[in-house]
Amino acid sequence: MRHLLLAAMLLMPVPALAEGLAILPVKLLDTSHEAQDQRGDHARRLELMAGVLAQEMPGRLVAPETIASACQRQSADCLVAMLRDQGADRGLFIVVQKSSTLILQAFASLVDVPSGQLILHKELSFRGDNDEAWRRAGHFMAGQLREGD
Repeated sequence: MRHLLLAAMLLMPVPALAEGLAILPVKLLDTSHEAQDQRGDHARRLELMAGVLAQEMPGRLVAPETIASACQRQSADCLVAMLRDQGADRGLFIVVQKSSTLILQAFASLVDVPSGQLILHKELSFRGDNDEAWRRAGHFMAGQLREGD
């Protein structure tokens, strides 16, 4: 049930954001070269992390469909312009890199949308490619971003 709620939140259209944080979908770069297909698990974990961030940060999730219709090529310039058009003040971009089953890194960049300037960048490593590890990493990252913002 929880996963259905997170999926529904990600699929909702984003209303105009009058002053606020827009959280873009979390992206994954998997360089682990593991034999097992983990796309389904990773899609669920990306949604899980985005949901945790949206719960803990004063922001809204941007739906992948919104991005796809606005930015065919998802460049930083296009994404920031899209957020500007939606009235967002700040945009949160997160990429998780999976090196192995045991080692993952998350990179979060908070951008001032009107100027396009980087406000804050945080990096964290976390261990374990499972739901609980991703959930804990999301909570920790939200805390780090709140403290640094």
